[in-house]
Amino acid sequence: MSILTTAQLAESLFLQPIMISMNSLVQTLLLSFLMSANGQLDWRPISICVASDILVIGADHLKDQEDEFTSHHDNVNDRHLVSLFVYAKVFFAVSAVVLGLTLLLCPIRTLLATAVFVVPALLWTTPINLKDLRLNLKRLIGIDVFGEDKHQARKSTLVIKRIPGMKAIFNGIIRGCGLYVVVRTVLFGSGSLNHALPSPWTSAQLIAWSTVDRVCHAVMTDVRDFENDLKTGVPTIPILIGSVVKTKLVLTACHMLVMLVFIENPYIMSSCLWATALVWMLGIHSSKRAFWWSTHSRSPFIIWYFLMRYTA
Repeated sequence: MSILTTAQLAESLFLQPIMISMNSLVQTLLLSFLMSANGQLDWRPISICVASDILVIGADHLKDQEDEFTSHHDNVNDRHLVSLFVYAKVFFAVSAVVLGLTLLLCPIRTLLATAVFVVPALLWTTPINLKDLRLNLKRLIGIDVFGEDKHQARKSTLVIKRIPGMKAIFNGIIRGCGLYVVVRTVLFGSGSLNHALPSPWTSAQLIAWSTVDRVCHAVMTDVRDFENDLKTGVPTIPILIGSVVKTKLVLTACHMLVMLVFIENPYIMSSCLWATALVWMLGIHSSKRAFWWSTHSRSPFIIWYFLMRYTA
């Protein structure tokens, strides 16, 4: 195990969650504007989505970094690293408070929608003991479990994140459908929901574009880790497909399909072309920071839309 550095830890616990949450910020700005009947931005869904992003990504990174932190004795003796962990936990706690307080100002359906998308994201790295779960269910319904192999039961665990394709599917559904549903429930509850979106946008475009883009980005992060995953036997989508080039061809086909289906929307068309270019520009030798461009493959074109809207 490697020795952690303060720069590495700060990037993982602060910079990455903030950078990725900015994608949700830009997307919810667009959704809130398009779906609002009076053309006004509602800060509540924006706060919910950004705070949820920071909380979910931060929790995932915090667990990974704490495991690496405790794996080397030199890490434990570094006061700067210890301080960063404390600051990070405060940062995530503040995000949780912002999320909770904002949800109190929203309809109950917003709370339920947020829970549906956030709770699985928080639990997707949690080991689920299938046999222990089966034993507990048997006890609950009164079936005798005497003699069951409890030692073997403790060994049988499932991590949702490690199921091939689940990382990409979760990412796409949460960021594609989840953000849309949260914005819709907030605006519907306040009576300011616009059922007819301004041209050239439609609800189908917003959901499909975001979902496919996020799924493809999640697969691209697995492309970055292709060599390590191949060595360790992690069954990611690129590993199952068999090569980086074949994976990029599949991703290109996905982006091109979205572009052709929604070719009447210049912002989606341009975004898909840019995302396709990033698929071929980024690879196993690209840095993690280079993949932030893939995270924000839609952001420049959403900003372009706002510029065109207010300068026309």
